[in-house]
Parts: sequence; C-alpha cells; structure tokens
Amino acid sequence: MGAVTATSERGRRAALAADHLLHHRFVTQVTRTPEAVAVVAVDRTLSYAQLADESARVACRLAAGGTGPGALVGVVMEKGWEQVVGCLGVLRSGAAYVPVDPGWPADRVARVLDAAGVGTVLTQPWLRDRVEWPGNVDVLHVDLPAPGDSRPQAPDVEVGPQDLAYVIYTSGSTGVPKGVMIEHGSAVNTVLDVNDELSLSSEDRVLALSALNFDLSVYDMFGPLSVGAAVVLPASGDQREPGNWLALMTASAVTVWNSVPALMAMLCEHLASAPEGPGTALPPLRAVLMSGDWIPVTLPGEVWRHFPDAAQWSLGGATEAAIWSIWHRITPADASLGSVPYGTSMRGQRVFVADGLLRPRPRWVSGEICIAGAGVARGYLGEPELTARSFVVSPTTGERVYRTGDWGRLLPSGEIEFLGREDMQVKVGGYRIELGDVEAALLGCPGVAGVVVNAHGTRGRTRLGAHVLIEAGAAHDAADIRRMAGEVLPRYMVPADVTVWDAFPLTGNGKVDRAALARARDEESETEESAPPANADEELLLSVWRTFFDVPGLSVLDNFFELGGDSLRAVRLMSVLRRETGVELPVATLFAAPTIRGLARELRQAHASAPRSPVVPVRTGGTAVPLVFVHPIGGDVLCYSELARRLGDDQPFYAVQAPEAREGEAAPGLLDMAAAYARSIIREVPGERVRLGGWSMGGLLAIETARALRRLGRTVDLVAAVDVIETPDGLSRAPHTERELLAWLGRDLAGLTGRPWRPADATASPDALYTSLATHGILPGDLGLPEFREVYARFARNARALYGYRPTAFDGPVSFLQAESGADADAVEGWRALCQGGFEHIQVPGDHYTVLRAPNVDVVAETLTNILR
Repeated sequence: MGAVTATSERGRRAALAADHLLHHRFVTQVTRTPEAVAVVAVDRTLSYAQLADESARVACRLAAGGTGPGALVGVVMEKGWEQVVGCLGVLRSGAAYVPVDPGWPADRVARVLDAAGVGTVLTQPWLRDRVEWPGNVDVLHVDLPAPGDSRPQAPDVEVGPQDLAYVIYTSGSTGVPKGVMIEHGSAVNTVLDVNDELSLSSEDRVLALSALNFDLSVYDMFGPLSVGAAVVLPASGDQREPGNWLALMTASAVTVWNSVPALMAMLCEHLASAPEGPGTALPPLRAVLMSGDWIPVTLPGEVWRHFPDAAQWSLGGATEAAIWSIWHRITPADASLGSVPYGTSMRGQRVFVADGLLRPRPRWVSGEICIAGAGVARGYLGEPELTARSFVVSPTTGERVYRTGDWGRLLPSGEIEFLGREDMQVKVGGYRIELGDVEAALLGCPGVAGVVVNAHGTRGRTRLGAHVLIEAGAAHDAADIRRMAGEVLPRYMVPADVTVWDAFPLTGNGKVDRAALARARDEESETEESAPPANADEELLLSVWRTFFDVPGLSVLDNFFELGGDSLRAVRLMSVLRRETGVELPVATLFAAPTIRGLARELRQAHASAPRSPVVPVRTGGTAVPLVFVHPIGGDVLCYSELARRLGDDQPFYAVQAPEAREGEAAPGLLDMAAAYARSIIREVPGERVRLGGWSMGGLLAIETARALRRLGRTVDLVAAVDVIETPDGLSRAPHTERELLAWLGRDLAGLTGRPWRPADATASPDALYTSLATHGILPGDLGLPEFREVYARFARNARALYGYRPTAFDGPVSFLQAESGADADAVEGWRALCQGGFEHIQVPGDHYTVLRAPNVDVVAETLTNILR
C-alpha cells in the first residue's frame, strides 16, 4: 500500500508557486547564460541573448500597434526559429498567442482568426504572399534583424498568472473549431513539473517535432527555455521524415524526445530498417515522452532496443488542461499488459474516474476521466454554453472540473487505465462491443504492429472493420488477420472487413487519423450494398472479384482501389477477364472504370481487334487546363490514382498507358513512343493548351511528348517531372542484359511494397525472379507466372527504350519535383542544364517509391496545384 499512497499523494501535492509567467524563467535565464545556445534550426542558431533581443523587438512592434495585455495575436508560421521568436514576442508584449497552421484551407484560417478576434498576425516573409489573409488583420513578418538595429527593450506590461498565455483551436464535434484558453499559471505548473521529473538542465537539447498548433509544442519551447537548455527544430518539410530527424538529432546531440507514439514508431522503424551497422552514431537520447494517442505495448521495447539508456514516460490529459495532467513511468513489465497504464495525477492536478454525477467510481469500474486542479483551462473562447457543458463545478469539492469524454477505470495500483472514448462502444448483431477490446486482441497477434477498429454500415447492418498495420517482414493478408482474430475472439467480435496497411495515415499532429481510415472504406456503403448486378457481364465480374477480395457483401459499385487493388493484381484480373470473355482490355481500363459496373460497360464496348488509344480519361470535367501524366517504366498508370483524386474536381486529368505489344512488332524507341502519345493526346484531350507530367521514366516521356506536341502546334506551358532519378549522362550506362533488367525489376517491385529483397541468384530468368519475389511476399498471391511474364516483357520493352534515349536541350518550362530521401544532386543539375526554358527544382517528402503514396502524395498534389495556378 505504501507505493499506492506515494503515487496518489503526488497528484495531491500543491501546485507550483503561481507567481510566474510562461516566459519569465526564460527572461531570467538570459541574464545567467546569455551566450548559451537557445534555438537550433536548420538555417540558424540563436543564443539566449539573440532570442531575447529578437523577441523584444517583436514585442515592441506589437506594442507600437496597440497590442498589449488582453489581446490575442495569431502566429501563422511553418516550423522554424521564427516560431519561437514570435511566440516569445507575443507573450512579452502582454498578449496571448493563437497558433494557426499556414497549411490549413483559407476558410479555416479565416474562421479561426475571426473567432479569436485576432487583429494582428505574425508570419514568415515567404508566407506573407502565399497565405490568403482575411482583410481585417494586420500582417507582420518575423525576419532577421537589419544590420545596425539597436538593442530593443521589451515593453513593461502588467500581466499575471491568471492572464491568458495562448489559445489553441481544436476540432469540434460539429466541425466548428473551438478555442481552448490556457492561462499562464496553468501552463507554468505543467511545464515546471515535467522539468522536475526529467531533471531537465542546461545540458539538454529537446527536439521540437510537434506542430505549433498542437499543445505538445508548448513544452517543446518553454520547457528547455526555462532551464537554459536548447530547442532543436527540424525543417518544415521534415516533420514526417525519420531519416532527417535522426540526422538532425545526432548532429545536434538531442537528449529529450517528445511526440505522439506514431512518430516514435516511425523513428524505430527507420532505425530497424536502415542499412547502417551497429557502430552507427546515434543521439544521446536519455528521455522519451509519448502522449496524445495509444502507445502500443511493444513500442517501448523497440525504443530501448535502440536507446537502452532512455527513460520513457506515458503522459495523458487534454488540451483543455494545459498539455498533460497524468503520467506513468514506463517499465519493461508493461509489455505484458493489455495497454500501457495512463498513470497517476501530476503535481497540482487531480485526475479521477467519475460517474455522471462526478462521483468517483470504485476500482475496476469504468467511468469518465475527469480533470481538476491547476491545469484546467479557463474555457472555450466565445463559447459560454459549450464551456458550461464541459467545465463543471464538483458538487462535493466545489472545484472546477473538465469532463474529458475519455473512458477509463481505476486500477488497484492507484493508476488509471485508459479505455478510449465514450463513443468507442458499439452494438453489432445485438452484442455490445468495446472496440478497444478487439484492438487489444488483434495487437496480440504475431506480425501485427498497430490496429484501429471501427464500425460501419447503417440500417441494422453495422459490422466491424479493422485497419491493421503489419510489421516489416510479415506477409499477412486480410484472410490471415481474420483467421488469427477468430482464434482469440468470439465470432461476433471478429471484424468482417480487414484492411492491411504498410503505414497508417496521420493527422497534422502525428496521431493516427481515424477519420481517414474510415474514409478509406466505402464512403457510400449503404448505396453500394444495395446495388445488385444488372446484367450477365456484371454477374461475371462480381464472381471474379470475389476470388480477388476477401470482403463480404461486394457490390457492383465497389471501387477496385479502395478494396486494396494494385497494379499487379490488376494484371491478374485482366488476364482472367481475357480468358473468360475473349476481350483484351489494357490494365489502365481499371483506372478509368474502377467499379464492376464501369468495367462491365467497358467490356460491352470493347472490340478485341480494334486498336485502343493509350490515353485514359480519368477526369474530363473541370475548368483548369488539362493535365496529362505519362506512364513510368512499368507501363501502367495506376500509380497516379491517388494523385488524380487529390488534385480536385476542377482539374481535368488524363493518363497515358503504354500500349500492349503486338506480336512481331518492333519495340519503339522513346522518341517514337513520345510522338505516338502526342498524336493520341491531340485526338483525345480537348483544347489547345495542355500540361504534362510523369513519375520517373514518365517525366522524361512527358518532356519528349511535350516537344512533339509543340511541333504539332499544341501549346504546352508546363512539364512536371516527378522524381526522375536517371541522369542524362547515365542513360548510356543503363542496364541492358536480361539479368540486369530482372534485377532492376525486382528492386522496383520490392521498393514499391517496402519489403526487403536481394537479387542473389534470382535473376537467371523471369521464372526464377517470379519464384523469389513470390517467396518474399512481394507479389500478390493470386498473380500467376504467365501474368508475371507479361509484367516483365512490358518492363523490359520500356527499359530498352529508356537506355537507348539520348536527350537534347528542351526549351519549355520544367518543374522538377524530387523526393527528399535519396535525392541525387547530379540528376538535378544534369536536367537543369538541358531544360533551357525555365527549370524549377522542388523537393517533396518521401523516396522514389513512396512519393506518390499517402501521406507524401498530399504534398505532391498541393505542390502541383500551386504550380498549375
């Protein structure tokens, strides 16, 4: 009982002295260590004295414009040193800061600034003209000081712990953002408590990975600056690149990590798969804080595998209670539990499990997690009714209590176990099911790294769906997951639908995006499930699709890609259709007609003897100039499906598929291919203007197709080349023997699936390569050897066209989008020299194989949208 008493007492300890403001300890630290490093960014390092001067300069500019105590100032910035200067400057002016993500849609930016009554925003110089600012705000930018600027003195203002420090907007259940008001005293209590627990000192360096509008960033900044430590900031484009994090952490000697679990899992996965050996330099990480989402029970073990000296904490709470209110020091024994404990209350705070009348629940009895004490927010800005519903007065203690909406239970140890949201309990077939129970069971299955379970369907046809993250090297499919689930769960709890993921989509704050997972399923399940086959062609196709997808209730409106279809499975499908119907359809037909109903229509219209155009109309509506993407070396265009969807309904999108080879026909060169594609585009794509693009080899085909179109009188005002890795000089040295081509194809397919593979003796023949790739789980189980031979024949045909190509100068504009991971400067400079009509080099996240997959494709689509404007 002594241990229980000790943990319980911690939460009842008094809050820290409330005579401090969030930035006061930084100001005091400046006088102690003015030359110590305060901020490390990729483009600049600031000492404490420099940070003090520049934040004082911002405070003076704000004060001169009438901004002071009681005001709210927007901070609309990308990750960078300017964020720290801006936030400190706002606080030193007496105002509170409102962080806003510049990547939000313009409407959301405007709504948040308007709801907060913001009259002034701070931003970075390059965002001033990029963001659509509301007309009623003054926009000031934070920049390097001008030479000869005098040393400023921050204005003398009267601000107390009860005044606001920041307002962070979170998503509301109605879709309208709600602003959480946090006072200085509340934030200071949390920050200093964590500093004490970690024994944070001036020797530490804290990686600030979280977005500014995510409240973990409050500790990332003010925790280290309160003790003379340094804040280490990644580049704005590196917030999802673990390889770049690792390089920065090592170079900057980062000692403290603070993030949601998913980001730490990404780092561990990168370390586990990196080619570096045991002697690779690693940062001196000594403390790891994880919060904001479920921590897989296996993750701490992965952390210790790479950072054996790092202490780890699980933290919890709410934005409405000053970052965190509860924590647990993780131990190796936690790996045997169903979940990592939520923990015990932090200093000056009280976290408890209550019933609907705020009465504490007995041990083991679930209830709502509530928070009281020093961290509780003032409320929601401008939302008195919402504040009254969520922030209530305890009838027994008289203290203000925040009702989190989270579900938990008190354990005999005195710790609280987190069970999920109240709305994570569902009813399926008359049975009441806790989604967390299903998730925990699936997490215990071998080869499973992460699980999100949800319920979908309507009108009494609710069914469970599971999104399962597979460990690297595991080869589970949906059927395997359902079989393993049936071994540990009652039949009614086994998910009817399973989607296997290589990586979960994340929100802007790095949490698993449950909404995106739900959208990945059929968004119109009710309509689709009620659409039966209308004719014999649809009946045939439905029976074929059932052999491909282990999904109950398939409909003629189900989408091939949303069911998990990929390029190789598409090859197999078309082969079956050719055998069953005698109709030869190119694989790209699935791109234009991804449903059974659409494909049946294509079957009826097809004529086996008639030549088909290589141009696939993906989206013909919209007012923008048509965009045409040309196939990569594999010949098909299914790799552009995610990009096309994300470009929006106003962007007409076409794709050019490599035509099927005809028996006895000589293989064309790359220039011949481009000339034929140009003629097809003129016939199939309306209008006098067109824009071209392509990934990898497709980028080079796009350049030459643009040249051919110009000769034919069509206007081409842009070519977007996405991650062309070949250099102009290197084309003459490209592989050309069959063994080299087979190794090339094997590496490409392995890269696209993310599974490890080495050529070894697997490149003696196409059949040997097929056996090797199938054994390693790189090929779909239903792709037969005859279909794989077709894949290789098309690949080899295009590869020979590529290595026979000798590029010449091109006088049109080219935007060269290069994946950050594995970027080759020689490729950039080689093509820059040949693209003489304008060359723009833009780096986008991902590597060669992931650049067009989520989440990286979102950035590519956004970049293209900005270019196309």
